[in-house]
Formats: sequence, structure tokens, C-alpha cells
Amino acid sequence: MSAQPQPQQISPSSQSSIQLPQLVLSPQLPSQSPPLLSTQYLNTPYQAPQDQIADGQFAPPVPEKQPQFTQTAFNASPVVWDRVPKSAGTDGSSQKTGLTGESILSRANSWTYEMLSMLFAIGAVGSITGVLAYYDGKSLPSWPSSITLNAIIAILATIATASMSVPLSSGLGQLKWIRFRQNRTPLSDMELFDDASRGALGALALLLRARGGIAGSFGCTIMVIALLLNPFAQQIATYPVRTVSTPQGAVNFRALKYGPALSGNSDAAPFVPILPLKAAVYNGMFAENGKPWMSLPFTCQTGDCDWDPIETLAVCYKCIDMSEYLSRFCSNGTARGGSTSGCGWTLPSGARLSTSAEVFGMTSLFPGSMGGASYSTIMKLTFMGTEAQAGKAGEIQPWARQCTLSACVQTIQSSVRNGNLNETILSQTTNDTVPGDGGASLISNGQPQPIVITSNTTGTSYNMTANAMLGIQSWFTTLFRNGTASRSSSVTNRTMTNLPGSPIVVNLTVGISSGVTFFDTDMVQAFYWNYYEYANGLDMLMSDLAVSMSASFRAISGQQVNGTSLTNESYVHVRWGFVAVPVLAVLLATVFLFVAIHRTWTSGARAWKTSALAMLFHGLDEGARGKFDELDSLAAKKREAKGIQVKLDAAQGGGGTLKLDRVYQ
Repeated sequence: MSAQPQPQQISPSSQSSIQLPQLVLSPQLPSQSPPLLSTQYLNTPYQAPQDQIADGQFAPPVPEKQPQFTQTAFNASPVVWDRVPKSAGTDGSSQKTGLTGESILSRANSWTYEMLSMLFAIGAVGSITGVLAYYDGKSLPSWPSSITLNAIIAILATIATASMSVPLSSGLGQLKWIRFRQNRTPLSDMELFDDASRGALGALALLLRARGGIAGSFGCTIMVIALLLNPFAQQIATYPVRTVSTPQGAVNFRALKYGPALSGNSDAAPFVPILPLKAAVYNGMFAENGKPWMSLPFTCQTGDCDWDPIETLAVCYKCIDMSEYLSRFCSNGTARGGSTSGCGWTLPSGARLSTSAEVFGMTSLFPGSMGGASYSTIMKLTFMGTEAQAGKAGEIQPWARQCTLSACVQTIQSSVRNGNLNETILSQTTNDTVPGDGGASLISNGQPQPIVITSNTTGTSYNMTANAMLGIQSWFTTLFRNGTASRSSSVTNRTMTNLPGSPIVVNLTVGISSGVTFFDTDMVQAFYWNYYEYANGLDMLMSDLAVSMSASFRAISGQQVNGTSLTNESYVHVRWGFVAVPVLAVLLATVFLFVAIHRTWTSGARAWKTSALAMLFHGLDEGARGKFDELDSLAAKKREAKGIQVKLDAAQGGGGTLKLDRVYQ
């Protein structure tokens, strides 16, 4: 028998094209052959040469000559090989495997981009938290090009939102393939999942229709929460204003002593005060600005300053009511014919109102002319009147009040707000010692000794020279000389030239007082005005006088006292409660990403996510597409899709197609 051609062995390989030779048998027989005998071989008629039949036995037919063959090549169709994954059975069904071979991390290689995006989101939110933690409680930073902290927060929040959208979109897109891979699902759900992966509006629609399952609803919720990240990030930092202090630019003054005085020209006035002190007295009496301390030359560069309590030599006042000591008197001893028009009122100190026509009077007393005065007493003023503030004009209600002006030591709380100095007296100390020798102890070696006042708080001694004290007292005897204010027809009818002492005539209406009033001095008029104008007018004017003189002491013989300048600055205040939304959004997005990766691994689905090409390559099979051939409009096809259930059939290889599974009419 002739040799048969041996078959070629073909090794399969993925998608290889193999060219097989085409064998064409072309036997070339000799022109002459031996005689043939008819016989049968295997029940088949056959003609064999005679020489091959021996003893009635037939040998297998062998051609007389071996034919010659020619070989011609031909092209075969490509052979496609598809590798079946270990997790797939022979029927294409999914089978779970252990972690041998491929772990969940190796299956997640196609999720690298999403993981990196998630790390960017975590880093951005962490940067927001870190920046705010660093600047919390600090002054508002000043960066180049007017870049603000809010701008940095906005940039980081935008990075976080954009980075989070990548894993959220991919995760929601992947869930649709997992859903169609595991179960038959209405074809319309494909569009719901696709819309959800594109933005919050689609995610909200999927969430409201409850078609996403637990994982899908979880992802849609995070997608909606992610919208709040930017607004809440902008609410984290606020910029309130606070006051900060610096130890520069704030200067005040205190007086440890006071001694300036000028020599007088008479024995009655051996010394006179210097002009700045006189100006301070007039300022206190007539400024009417309620701020007699404004003459103090303080410095406050920022307009707002504070000082620790300042202890200084000053002038104090004290007023007491003397009405209970008033007594009635008449110039002739008794009233004539029962009339009291010529009668007046007097005090034990000698102060008096001669007649009822004198509605207001002022009497000055000085240590040299009175007994019982302390070392520090400068002057006593006794005020008397016949009309009460709350009464009626002309109604006789006599009253008396005595005010004492004295040198003292004061503790003052000083501050400046909006450029205005405000001072409050916290405590004061006077030397209430009354000399028992008629003042002889104030003279030593023929020289007057200073008035010494020791602070009850610190024990520091402050002094005022005798020259300065005598100068003030001698000037005050003239400035605050006795005087009255009168309202009577007898005085009104007299001419100015005949009036004794050339009084001041004023047609005055103040309080209950109205009409022409005659004042002996300007000081009487000032106290009269304050008495009728203000509820506590006499004390108010004495306070202004004392404060203005104290400011003069501190300005003339002052020692600098440094304070703190106050400025308003904006600072960063972090409301940490608002950080919860960005942090929560990032944490939930991270959890959702790993849920999507884990479900992809356990389901055996491929990580096609939101790929449009995957939709084209693995779309509807012929049977499913046939349901839509006769439908022209997209709306009709969408309605039809709701009644058609499909499932991703992986048995076909290459990932499979969406195969028609069930149709609902």
C-alpha cells in the first residue's frame, strides 16, 4: 500500500490565523497495465491485477505505481480563541473562587485612576482642615496679590469636589454592569444608572425611584451630599474683629508733686498760681463740655488705649447738705409788723442770705479764716438759696450745701476710646490732720513746709509745696469772693451806675427761675445756672473744677505713664462643626469606592464603569434589538424598554451582550 499523507498538528493560540496547505491529488497512471480480474474487497467490487490473487486469496489492493502529488497553499479562515476565566463555569455562569491566583487588589488594577482621584479628594479636605487649624485664632493672613484665606479654601474645596466625582461616577456606572450581570433587569434601568453617574440630578432621580439597590442608593446619596461640600467649606472660617494691645503709643501722666507758683505783690497775696493752672480753673468752671480732663496732654496713637490704674496727686471735692443747720434771722432782731421781707437765713459758719430777695448766695471760706481746717484743704464754698429745684418760683424753701476743695491722692482708671479720654476715680486719700498750733507746724526754719499726703493703697507719699497752696488760696479769695443772685423790683429800678459792686444783670430763664436776675460775680452766676439747670448741678460743677485742676497738676509736673495701644484686627475663627460635611462626604465616597471594587470582584463583572465603548461592544443581542425595530421615536423605545428585562450573558465570551430574558406586555 502507498504511504498516506500525515495530518499537520495545529496549536491553538489567541486569535491566530493559520494557513493550511491544500492537497490536490493528481495521480499519473502508466499507459499500460496488467490484466485485471474482477473481485470484491470488503464487499466492494474491485478489479485487481491477476498477479495479486494467489491460491484464492486476495491481497489488499495496491496501486501498481505510487501516484505523485502536487501541493498547493490555501488560506483558512481566522480562528478566534477566547480564554475562559477561572471564575466562569462551562455554562458561562459565575463561580466564586478563593483569593488564590488573583486577589481583590489585582482585580482592582483598573480602578487606579479612581483611587488616585480619591486620594486627591482626601488630601484636599485634609489640607482645608490643616490650614484652618494652623490659622485658627490667629490674625487674618496677608498674602501676596491680595490672595485671601477664603480663596484657598474655595480652591481646595473645588479640588475635593472634582476629585470625588471621579470615583462616584465610576462606581455608579459600574453598578449597572454588576446589576445586569447578576440579575435580569428592566432595560430602562440602564439609562437611570447612566444618568446617575453623570451628576447629582440623575443621582437624585435614581434615589427617588429606588432602583439602585442599597449600593446604588448609597452612592447617589453621597453624590448629593458632595454638592454641599463647597458651601459648607465656605462657612467653616469666619473673621470676627477683636481688640489687641501693643505696649507702644500710649502715654499718660501722673503727678508725684506740685510746686509751681509766682511771687505776689502784697502780703495778702504773697504767691499767685501760674497761668496754666488759672486756665484749668476757668476751663472747669465754664467749659460746659462735660470733659474737663481733656486738657491733659495724653498720647494715644491708635485712638484706643488703656492704662493700669494710675495713682497721682490731684484735687478732690466733697459736698454735704447743710439745710438742717439753717436758722432764720432779721436784721433788726425781729420782724417789723409781722413782715419777714427783711429777714434772712444764716449758718453757724457765718454764711448768710440777708433777705428773701437774695434767692441764691455763695460764701467762700479758707483755712486762714476758719478753724478746724485740715492740712490739705484748699477752700470751702457754702451755697444757700430760698427756692427748691422742684418747687415753684417765689415759693420760699430755704436750703444750704457746703463743698470742700482739697489736695488729695487719687487712683484713676484711665482709657481712651475713639480718641476721647475717659477717667474714673477708683479711690482717693486726703490728709485730714488738723494742725493744733494754728498752722505753726507748717513753718520750719522760717520756710513753709509742703503738704504731704500718703496713699492708703501703696504707701507712696505725694506733696504739694506751701507756695503753690498759698498761691491758689490767695487767688481763690478774689475769684470766689462772696456773692449773691437777687430778683427784686427795688434792685431792678436802679440804674447800672448806682448798683454796688457793678453786678451782672441777666434776663435769665433757667429751671424755675425766670426774669431779670442780678449776679455779683461770674462764679455766682455759674453755680446759680448749674443749680437750676441740673438735678445735681452744684456737685457737678465742683467735680469739673477739681478734675480740671488735677489734669493741670499732672500736665505741669507730670511723670509719664506708659499704657497699651488697642487696635482692632480681624482674626480667623474656625467653626469646626461645618467641617463635618466635607469630611463626611470624603469618608463616605471612599467607602463607596471600595464597595464598588468589592462587588465587581465578587460578581465576576468586568470593570467597564462608564465606558461608552462597552455599551457599544456589549449592547443588545439580536433578539432584544428586534423588539425595537418597528419603533421610530425615542419616547416609544423608552416606554418599551421598561417592559423588557435583559441580562448580561457572559457565556458568549468577550464579556457577553445584553440578552433578552423576559418581555412584559
